[in-house]
Amino acid sequence: MDTVALERPFGETFTAQHNIYNNITFYKVYENITLEVSNHQLGQWDLLFQSAVKGDNVLLNYSISATAINTNNKDFSQITKSTANKLIGSDDWRFNDPAYSNITDSLALKDWENGDVYILYRGTVFAANEAYFKIQFIDKTLDSYIFKYAHIEDTEEKIVTIKRTEGLVNRAYSFETNSIIGFEPNINEWDFFFTPYYGWYETLTAGEYSTYSLTGVMINNESGIEVAPIVDINLDYNNITLSMVGGFEFTSWKGVIGSRWKKIPDNTNPIYYMDEAKKYIFKMPDGNFYKLRFLDYYNLDGKKGFPTFEIALLK
Repeated sequence: MDTVALERPFGETFTAQHNIYNNITFYKVYENITLEVSNHQLGQWDLLFQSAVKGDNVLLNYSISATAINTNNKDFSQITKSTANKLIGSDDWRFNDPAYSNITDSLALKDWENGDVYILYRGTVFAANEAYFKIQFIDKTLDSYIFKYAHIEDTEEKIVTIKRTEGLVNRAYSFETNSIIGFEPNINEWDFFFTPYYGWYETLTAGEYSTYSLTGVMINNESGIEVAPIVDINLDYNNITLSMVGGFEFTSWKGVIGSRWKKIPDNTNPIYYMDEAKKYIFKMPDGNFYKLRFLDYYNLDGKKGFPTFEIALLK
């Protein structure tokens, strides 16, 4: 249920121009302005291959709840629609939470180098007859990944080589276009992005987590950015200065901001309110520090999914 936008009695703010439920939007912070670098509607890519930084992680499309399952079979020709149908009810399907995309053991394709064939469910935006593919990784070199894939009902196999590039955190590949596509901006041209995602969410019981469809923020930790989360209702955002940063604890965890800057509504009050206790301090690779807080989850027309945030250089 949408509602009227809340008042914004603060200074310069930035309101997302694209609905966070339907888009992945990258942002870059400068001293006097925050810019939208690029925006992508959901479902434009299927796999991300780690590129500019050390590591060999391969990611599923977290923004549309893509999942994969290991068939434990190395014979590509034996994996058919019948195989997929038998596995649909299995508990072994895995997804990627982007907050943990730098942690190999958390990934759906963490064992992709073992030569097994995986079945990939592309995600919620695809019809059933477009959603299931099989994929097998053939080889890896210092600067490339080699894999083959096919639609689960198709005998035509495609063999693809993905070359690493120094300029991108990940390179994206689309089954729709059978090609590498532009997705992430250059590693030094963005600081964080907004995205929907299926992830792990801490329940009301501390330390207990459950899966949930979320909307939130991921930082560009690969470029060297760190963030200190602050949870203190008594600390006024306007009073945070550069002299205070030594007392904050910074982390490079990609999901440090995540989704919990807003309060989940309930059936009696279905409105998203911002958590006023939460603020975030960015430590940038250039040595500058910025403070950020979220002010609203609705645009001026009262439509849900257009976050407004305020970010300022610490002096």
